[in-house]
Amino acid sequence: MAQLTLQIDSPSLLEQLKSVLSLMKGVKIIADNPLSKSIALEEIPNAETLAAMKEAESGHDAGVVRVDSLESFMASLEE
Repeated sequence: MAQLTLQIDSPSLLEQLKSVLSLMKGVKIIADNPLSKSIALEEIPNAETLAAMKEAESGHDAGVVRVDSLESFMASLEE
């Protein structure tokens, strides 16, 4: 017997997959668990990311950072 584990972000897609899989001979849905708390917590931004988001929203961010070459990157940081 083989087992397949999926993580589906869309509740509607999950329901569609369950409907299709339940019609297939030899396929049994063993468990249908919502996201665990630990997985949900992984999607919460850390303090540094939150600070960067607030900075960007305030309009006082670093501006445009050019990455086409090292020289242009360094120059854009000095602007």
